[in-house]
Amino acid sequence: MPTVARPAKASSQDLAAATAEPPPKPHTAEEFLPKKVPPEWQAWQKVQKAGSEAFDNNEFGKAERLLKEAVRMARDIGPGDIRIAKSPGDLGRLLEVRGRFSEAEPLLEEEFYLKDRAVGNSDGQIVADMEALIRFYLTEGTADKAPPLSEDLLAFVQGKFREQADQRKGKMTLQQGQPLSGWAGTAGPKMHDPMLEWSITCDKIGDLYRFRNNADMADKFYKTALDVKATVLGKQHLSLANSYDNLGSICLMRGTMDDAESYFRDALNITDGVLEKGDPEVFQRIDKLARCLIKEKKFSEAEELYLRAIRTWGGERSEGQRALFALGCMYADQRRFAAAAPLLHRALKGAERVNGSLSVALVPYLRKYAYVEYYLGRKGEMQNLQARANNISPLVKPLKATVQMGRLKID
Repeated sequence: MPTVARPAKASSQDLAAATAEPPPKPHTAEEFLPKKVPPEWQAWQKVQKAGSEAFDNNEFGKAERLLKEAVRMARDIGPGDIRIAKSPGDLGRLLEVRGRFSEAEPLLEEEFYLKDRAVGNSDGQIVADMEALIRFYLTEGTADKAPPLSEDLLAFVQGKFREQADQRKGKMTLQQGQPLSGWAGTAGPKMHDPMLEWSITCDKIGDLYRFRNNADMADKFYKTALDVKATVLGKQHLSLANSYDNLGSICLMRGTMDDAESYFRDALNITDGVLEKGDPEVFQRIDKLARCLIKEKKFSEAEELYLRAIRTWGGERSEGQRALFALGCMYADQRRFAAAAPLLHRALKGAERVNGSLSVALVPYLRKYAYVEYYLGRKGEMQNLQARANNISPLVKPLKATVQMGRLKID
Protein backbone atom coordinates (compact mmCIF):
# COMPACT_ATOMS: atom_id res chain seq x y z
CA MET A 1 0.00 0.00 0.00
CA PRO A 2 1.47 3.35 -0.96
CA THR A 3 2.34 5.56 1.92
CA VAL A 4 0.85 8.99 2.20
CA ALA A 5 3.17 11.68 3.41
CA ARG A 6 1.84 13.58 6.33
CA PRO A 7 1.85 17.33 6.00
CA ALA A 8 4.67 18.99 7.91
CA LYS A 9 3.69 20.42 11.23
CA ALA A 10 3.47 24.18 11.06
CA SER A 11 5.94 26.03 13.24
CA SER A 12 4.90 28.77 15.63
CA GLN A 13 6.51 31.30 13.25
CA ASP A 14 4.43 29.98 10.33
CA LEU A 15 1.25 30.19 12.38
CA ALA A 16 2.09 33.70 13.47
CA ALA A 17 2.77 34.75 9.89
CA ALA A 18 -0.48 33.21 8.67
CA THR A 19 -2.60 34.85 11.32
CA ALA A 20 -0.80 38.21 11.41
CA GLU A 21 -2.70 41.24 10.29
CA PRO A 22 -1.38 42.97 7.18
CA PRO A 23 0.78 46.05 7.91
CA PRO A 24 -1.17 49.30 8.01
CA LYS A 25 -1.14 51.37 4.86
CA PRO A 26 0.34 54.88 5.03
CA HIS A 27 -2.06 57.74 5.47
CA THR A 28 -3.15 59.68 2.42
CA ALA A 29 -4.68 63.13 2.26
CA GLU A 30 -7.91 61.69 0.83
CA GLU A 31 -8.57 59.77 4.07
CA PHE A 32 -9.11 63.02 5.89
CA LEU A 33 -11.38 64.66 3.34
CA PRO A 34 -15.16 64.56 3.72
CA LYS A 35 -16.98 61.96 1.66
CA LYS A 36 -19.22 64.55 0.07
CA VAL A 37 -17.74 67.77 -1.24
CA PRO A 38 -19.87 70.78 -0.26
CA PRO A 39 -21.51 72.53 -3.22
CA GLU A 40 -19.68 75.75 -2.36
CA TRP A 41 -16.31 74.06 -2.83
CA GLN A 42 -15.92 74.60 -6.58
CA ALA A 43 -16.67 78.32 -6.26
CA TRP A 44 -14.16 78.60 -3.43
CA GLN A 45 -11.55 76.72 -5.44
CA LYS A 46 -11.89 79.15 -8.34
CA VAL A 47 -11.40 82.22 -6.14
CA GLN A 48 -8.57 80.58 -4.21
CA LYS A 49 -6.72 79.63 -7.39
CA ALA A 50 -7.02 83.16 -8.78
CA GLY A 51 -5.76 84.64 -5.50
CA SER A 52 -2.79 82.27 -5.34
CA GLU A 53 -1.83 83.06 -8.94
CA ALA A 54 -2.02 86.80 -8.26
CA PHE A 55 0.20 86.31 -5.19
CA ASP A 56 2.73 84.33 -7.26
CA ASN A 57 2.74 87.11 -9.86
CA ASN A 58 3.41 89.78 -7.17
CA GLU A 59 -0.01 91.40 -7.78
CA PHE A 60 -0.40 91.90 -4.07
CA GLY A 61 -3.42 94.22 -4.07
CA LYS A 62 -5.43 91.93 -6.33
CA ALA A 63 -4.24 88.86 -4.40
CA GLU A 64 -5.31 90.34 -1.07
CA ARG A 65 -8.84 91.07 -2.30
CA LEU A 66 -9.24 87.59 -3.78
CA LEU A 67 -7.74 85.75 -0.82
CA LYS A 68 -9.89 87.64 1.67
CA GLU A 69 -12.92 86.48 -0.29
CA ALA A 70 -11.51 82.94 -0.39
CA VAL A 71 -11.11 82.99 3.39
CA ARG A 72 -14.72 84.08 3.83
CA MET A 73 -15.96 81.32 1.51
CA ALA A 74 -13.72 78.74 3.22
CA ARG A 75 -15.17 79.56 6.61
CA ASP A 76 -18.66 79.05 5.18
CA ILE A 77 -17.64 75.56 4.01
CA GLY A 78 -16.54 74.65 7.52
CA PRO A 79 -13.44 73.18 9.12
CA GLY A 80 -13.93 69.58 7.99
CA ASP A 81 -12.09 69.93 4.67
CA ILE A 82 -8.32 70.27 5.05
CA ARG A 83 -8.00 72.00 1.69
CA ILE A 84 -9.60 75.17 2.99
CA ALA A 85 -6.56 75.73 5.24
CA LYS A 86 -4.79 77.07 2.17
CA SER A 87 -6.90 80.25 2.15
CA PRO A 88 -5.95 81.67 5.57
CA GLY A 89 -2.41 80.36 5.05
CA ASP A 90 -1.89 82.13 1.73
CA LEU A 91 -3.48 85.35 2.98
CA GLY A 92 -1.35 85.25 6.13
CA ARG A 93 1.84 84.82 4.12
CA LEU A 94 0.80 87.63 1.77
CA LEU A 95 0.28 89.98 4.71
CA GLU A 96 3.62 88.82 6.14
CA VAL A 97 5.33 89.78 2.87
CA ARG A 98 3.65 93.17 3.08
CA GLY A 99 4.92 93.69 6.63
CA ARG A 100 1.50 93.50 8.30
CA PHE A 101 2.53 90.93 10.87
CA SER A 102 -0.22 91.51 13.44
CA GLU A 103 -2.84 90.85 10.73
CA ALA A 104 -0.96 87.82 9.42
CA GLU A 105 -0.60 86.08 12.78
CA PRO A 106 -4.24 85.00 13.40
CA LEU A 107 -4.54 83.78 9.81
CA LEU A 108 -1.43 81.61 10.09
CA GLU A 109 -2.75 80.29 13.39
CA GLU A 110 -6.06 79.50 11.70
CA GLU A 111 -4.26 77.55 8.97
CA PHE A 112 -2.39 75.52 11.58
CA TYR A 113 -5.56 74.86 13.58
CA LEU A 114 -7.40 73.56 10.51
CA LYS A 115 -4.57 71.20 9.59
CA ASP A 116 -4.14 69.99 13.15
CA ARG A 117 -7.88 69.38 13.44
CA ALA A 118 -8.04 67.47 10.17
CA VAL A 119 -4.95 65.24 10.32
CA GLY A 120 -3.35 65.61 13.75
CA ASN A 121 0.34 64.89 14.22
CA SER A 122 0.50 61.21 15.11
CA ASP A 123 2.73 60.51 12.11
CA GLY A 124 4.43 63.91 11.93
CA GLN A 125 2.25 65.30 9.12
CA ILE A 126 2.29 68.82 10.52
CA VAL A 127 5.85 69.07 11.84
CA ALA A 128 6.73 71.41 8.97
CA ASP A 129 3.68 73.56 9.81
CA MET A 130 4.75 73.69 13.46
CA GLU A 131 8.23 74.80 12.40
CA ALA A 132 6.81 77.52 10.14
CA LEU A 133 4.54 78.94 12.86
CA ILE A 134 7.32 78.84 15.49
CA ARG A 135 9.61 80.64 13.05
CA PHE A 136 6.95 83.32 12.48
CA TYR A 137 6.42 83.80 16.22
CA LEU A 138 10.15 84.18 16.87
CA THR A 139 11.01 86.45 13.94
CA GLU A 140 7.92 88.57 13.26
CA GLY A 141 5.04 87.65 15.55
CA THR A 142 4.28 87.24 19.24
CA ALA A 143 7.45 85.59 20.56
CA ASP A 144 5.79 84.47 23.81
CA LYS A 145 3.59 82.10 21.81
CA ALA A 146 6.58 80.15 20.48
CA PRO A 147 7.69 78.19 23.59
CA PRO A 148 4.44 76.20 24.15
CA LEU A 149 4.32 75.10 20.51
CA SER A 150 8.06 74.41 20.65
CA GLU A 151 7.58 72.13 23.64
CA ASP A 152 4.86 70.25 21.75
CA LEU A 153 7.22 69.72 18.83
CA LEU A 154 10.01 68.52 21.11
CA ALA A 155 7.65 66.13 22.87
CA PHE A 156 6.59 64.64 19.53
CA VAL A 157 10.13 64.10 18.19
CA GLN A 158 11.41 62.76 21.51
CA GLY A 159 8.39 60.46 21.74
CA LYS A 160 9.07 59.02 18.29
CA PHE A 161 12.72 58.56 19.26
CA ARG A 162 11.77 56.61 22.39
CA GLU A 163 9.24 54.61 20.40
CA GLN A 164 12.00 53.45 18.04
CA ALA A 165 14.22 52.60 21.00
CA ASP A 166 11.49 50.49 22.59
CA GLN A 167 10.87 48.62 19.34
CA ARG A 168 14.55 47.73 19.03
CA LYS A 169 15.34 46.90 22.63
CA GLY A 170 12.04 45.51 23.81
CA LYS A 171 10.75 46.03 27.29
CA MET A 172 13.40 45.94 30.02
CA THR A 173 12.96 45.50 33.74
CA LEU A 174 15.56 47.32 35.78
CA GLN A 175 16.93 45.78 38.95
CA GLN A 176 17.99 47.82 41.92
CA GLY A 177 21.52 49.10 41.41
CA GLN A 178 21.52 48.38 37.66
CA PRO A 179 22.99 51.33 35.71
CA LEU A 180 20.91 53.03 33.04
CA SER A 181 22.36 53.14 29.54
CA GLY A 182 21.32 55.10 26.46
CA TRP A 183 20.02 53.28 23.41
CA ALA A 184 22.75 52.91 20.81
CA GLY A 185 20.70 51.18 18.13
CA THR A 186 19.68 52.28 14.68
CA ALA A 187 16.23 53.41 13.61
CA GLY A 188 14.26 51.25 11.18
CA PRO A 189 14.53 52.19 7.50
CA LYS A 190 10.90 53.28 7.42
CA MET A 191 11.66 56.01 9.93
CA HIS A 192 14.92 57.25 8.39
CA ASP A 193 13.61 60.00 6.15
CA PRO A 194 11.08 61.63 8.51
CA MET A 195 13.38 61.36 11.51
CA LEU A 196 16.19 63.05 9.61
CA GLU A 197 13.81 65.78 8.49
CA TRP A 198 12.71 66.29 12.09
CA SER A 199 16.33 66.56 13.25
CA ILE A 200 16.93 69.28 10.64
CA THR A 201 13.81 71.05 11.90
CA CYS A 202 15.14 70.88 15.46
CA ASP A 203 18.47 72.36 14.38
CA LYS A 204 16.73 75.22 12.56
CA ILE A 205 14.55 76.09 15.53
CA GLY A 206 17.55 75.77 17.82
CA ASP A 207 19.30 78.36 15.65
CA LEU A 208 16.34 80.73 16.01
CA TYR A 209 16.40 80.47 19.80
CA ARG A 210 20.20 80.86 19.88
CA PHE A 211 20.00 84.05 17.82
CA ARG A 212 17.50 85.33 20.40
CA ASN A 213 19.96 84.41 23.18
CA ASN A 214 17.58 81.80 24.61
CA ALA A 215 20.22 79.21 25.45
CA ASP A 216 17.87 76.85 27.30
CA MET A 217 15.46 76.32 24.42
CA ALA A 218 18.27 76.19 21.87
CA ASP A 219 20.00 73.54 23.97
CA LYS A 220 16.86 71.37 24.05
CA PHE A 221 16.44 71.46 20.29
CA TYR A 222 20.13 70.87 19.53
CA LYS A 223 20.30 67.88 21.89
CA THR A 224 17.13 66.37 20.43
CA ALA A 225 18.60 66.76 16.93
CA LEU A 226 21.83 65.13 18.11
CA ASP A 227 19.99 62.13 19.58
CA VAL A 228 18.04 61.56 16.38
CA LYS A 229 21.06 61.92 14.09
CA ALA A 230 23.19 59.62 16.22
CA THR A 231 20.44 57.00 16.05
CA VAL A 232 19.76 57.26 12.33
CA LEU A 233 23.23 58.02 10.97
CA GLY A 234 25.61 56.55 13.52
CA LYS A 235 28.07 58.09 15.95
CA GLN A 236 30.71 59.19 13.43
CA HIS A 237 28.58 60.91 10.78
CA LEU A 238 29.63 64.43 9.83
CA SER A 239 26.17 65.74 10.71
CA LEU A 240 26.93 65.01 14.36
CA ALA A 241 29.91 67.40 14.16
CA ASN A 242 27.45 70.18 13.32
CA SER A 243 25.41 69.29 16.40
CA TYR A 244 28.49 69.30 18.64
CA ASP A 245 29.45 72.65 17.13
CA ASN A 246 26.00 74.06 17.93
CA LEU A 247 26.11 72.76 21.50
CA GLY A 248 29.60 74.21 21.94
CA SER A 249 28.25 77.61 20.92
CA ILE A 250 25.49 77.30 23.54
CA CYS A 251 28.09 76.52 26.21
CA LEU A 252 30.03 79.63 25.18
CA MET A 253 26.86 81.67 25.69
CA ARG A 254 26.49 80.20 29.17
CA GLY A 255 30.15 80.59 30.01
CA THR A 256 30.65 76.84 30.66
CA MET A 257 34.01 76.74 28.94
CA ASP A 258 34.98 73.16 29.80
CA ASP A 259 31.82 71.85 28.14
CA ALA A 260 32.31 74.15 25.16
CA GLU A 261 35.86 72.87 24.67
CA SER A 262 34.68 69.25 24.88
CA TYR A 263 31.98 69.77 22.25
CA PHE A 264 34.34 71.63 19.90
CA ARG A 265 36.93 68.86 20.26
CA ASP A 266 34.30 66.23 19.40
CA ALA A 267 33.28 68.28 16.36
CA LEU A 268 36.89 68.56 15.16
CA ASN A 269 37.63 64.87 15.76
CA ILE A 270 34.64 63.74 13.69
CA THR A 271 35.41 66.25 10.94
CA ASP A 272 39.06 65.12 10.83
CA GLY A 273 37.93 61.53 10.47
CA VAL A 274 35.49 62.19 7.63
CA LEU A 275 36.86 65.01 5.46
CA GLU A 276 40.13 65.46 3.61
CA LYS A 277 42.97 67.19 5.44
CA GLY A 278 42.69 70.48 3.55
CA ASP A 279 38.91 70.80 3.50
CA PRO A 280 37.77 74.32 4.51
CA GLU A 281 35.32 72.89 7.03
CA VAL A 282 38.23 71.41 8.97
CA PHE A 283 39.59 74.93 9.43
CA GLN A 284 36.22 76.13 10.73
CA ARG A 285 36.41 73.48 13.49
CA ILE A 286 40.06 74.30 14.26
CA ASP A 287 39.29 78.00 14.52
CA LYS A 288 36.31 77.55 16.86
CA LEU A 289 38.23 75.25 19.17
CA ALA A 290 41.27 77.58 19.18
CA ARG A 291 39.12 80.61 20.01
CA CYS A 292 37.56 78.68 22.88
CA LEU A 293 41.02 77.71 24.17
CA ILE A 294 42.13 81.36 24.04
CA LYS A 295 39.15 82.35 26.18
CA GLU A 296 40.23 79.65 28.63
CA LYS A 297 43.78 81.11 28.50
CA LYS A 298 45.12 77.82 27.11
CA PHE A 299 47.36 79.70 24.74
CA SER A 300 49.84 76.94 23.95
CA GLU A 301 47.08 74.58 22.81
CA ALA A 302 45.50 77.30 20.68
CA GLU A 303 48.93 78.08 19.22
CA GLU A 304 49.40 74.42 18.20
CA LEU A 305 46.07 74.42 16.40
CA TYR A 306 46.81 77.59 14.43
CA LEU A 307 50.31 76.35 13.55
CA ARG A 308 48.71 73.15 12.26
CA ALA A 309 46.38 75.26 10.09
CA ILE A 310 49.30 77.33 8.77
CA ARG A 311 51.20 74.17 7.85
CA THR A 312 48.12 72.78 6.10
CA TRP A 313 46.97 75.81 4.14
CA GLY A 314 50.06 78.06 4.07
CA GLY A 315 49.53 81.73 3.30
CA GLU A 316 48.05 81.33 -0.15
CA ARG A 317 44.59 80.10 0.82
CA SER A 318 42.11 82.19 2.79
CA GLU A 319 42.14 79.58 5.59
CA GLY A 320 45.90 79.98 5.97
CA GLN A 321 45.75 83.76 6.00
CA ARG A 322 43.02 83.67 8.65
CA ALA A 323 45.13 81.33 10.79
CA LEU A 324 48.13 83.67 10.43
CA PHE A 325 45.97 86.65 11.40
CA ALA A 326 44.38 84.88 14.38
CA LEU A 327 47.74 83.70 15.73
CA GLY A 328 49.26 87.13 15.14
CA CYS A 329 46.38 88.73 17.07
CA MET A 330 46.87 86.28 19.93
CA TYR A 331 50.58 87.14 20.11
CA ALA A 332 49.76 90.87 19.99
CA ASP A 333 47.24 90.55 22.82
CA GLN A 334 49.97 88.79 24.83
CA ARG A 335 52.25 91.74 23.97
CA ARG A 336 54.56 89.43 22.01
CA PHE A 337 54.86 92.08 19.31
CA ALA A 338 58.07 90.79 17.69
CA ALA A 339 56.43 87.39 17.13
CA ALA A 340 53.17 88.94 15.94
CA ALA A 341 54.60 91.29 13.28
CA PRO A 342 55.81 88.70 10.68
CA LEU A 343 52.58 86.71 11.00
CA LEU A 344 50.42 89.79 10.49
CA HIS A 345 52.60 90.85 7.54
CA ARG A 346 52.09 87.43 5.88
CA ALA A 347 48.38 87.53 6.69
CA LEU A 348 48.03 90.98 5.09
CA LYS A 349 49.83 89.89 1.91
CA GLY A 350 47.64 86.81 1.68
CA ALA A 351 44.49 88.87 2.18
CA GLU A 352 45.59 91.24 -0.59
CA ARG A 353 46.05 88.32 -2.99
CA VAL A 354 42.65 86.88 -2.15
CA ASN A 355 40.60 90.10 -1.88
CA GLY A 356 42.51 92.77 -3.80
CA SER A 357 44.49 95.74 -2.48
CA LEU A 358 41.45 98.01 -2.00
CA SER A 359 39.04 95.56 -0.40
CA VAL A 360 37.34 96.56 2.83
CA ALA A 361 38.25 93.07 4.09
CA LEU A 362 41.83 94.34 4.52
CA VAL A 363 40.91 96.96 7.12
CA PRO A 364 41.19 94.75 10.25
CA TYR A 365 44.51 93.36 8.97
CA LEU A 366 45.89 96.86 8.38
CA ARG A 367 44.77 98.22 11.74
CA LYS A 368 46.05 95.29 13.78
CA TYR A 369 49.38 95.35 11.96
CA ALA A 370 49.61 99.14 12.53
CA TYR A 371 48.97 98.58 16.26
CA VAL A 372 51.86 96.11 16.46
CA GLU A 373 54.22 98.35 14.44
CA TYR A 374 53.53 101.21 16.85
CA TYR A 375 54.67 99.18 19.84
CA LEU A 376 57.76 98.04 17.94
CA GLY A 377 58.70 101.69 17.51
CA ARG A 378 58.07 101.78 13.75
CA LYS A 379 55.83 104.81 13.68
CA GLY A 380 56.35 105.52 9.98
CA GLU A 381 55.12 102.05 9.00
CA MET A 382 52.27 102.41 11.51
CA GLN A 383 51.13 105.69 9.93
CA ASN A 384 51.24 104.24 6.42
CA LEU A 385 49.17 101.23 7.43
CA GLN A 386 46.65 103.37 9.30
CA ALA A 387 46.36 105.75 6.35
CA ARG A 388 45.64 102.82 4.01
CA ALA A 389 42.94 101.58 6.36
CA ASN A 390 41.32 105.01 6.57
CA ASN A 391 41.50 105.44 2.80
CA ILE A 392 39.69 102.13 2.24
CA SER A 393 37.15 102.65 5.01
CA PRO A 394 36.85 106.39 5.73
CA LEU A 395 34.57 107.78 8.39
CA VAL A 396 31.28 108.47 6.61
CA LYS A 397 28.42 110.55 7.93
CA PRO A 398 25.35 108.30 8.05
CA LEU A 399 22.64 109.21 5.54
CA LYS A 400 19.22 110.16 6.85
CA ALA A 401 16.16 109.86 4.63
CA THR A 402 13.21 112.22 5.07
CA VAL A 403 10.11 112.95 3.02
CA GLN A 404 9.24 116.53 2.04
CA MET A 405 6.14 117.38 0.03
CA GLY A 406 5.82 113.82 -1.23
CA ARG A 407 9.46 113.58 -2.31
CA LEU A 408 12.29 111.58 -0.85
CA LYS A 409 15.12 113.78 0.43
CA ILE A 410 18.52 112.49 1.55
CA ASP A 411 20.19 114.67 4.21
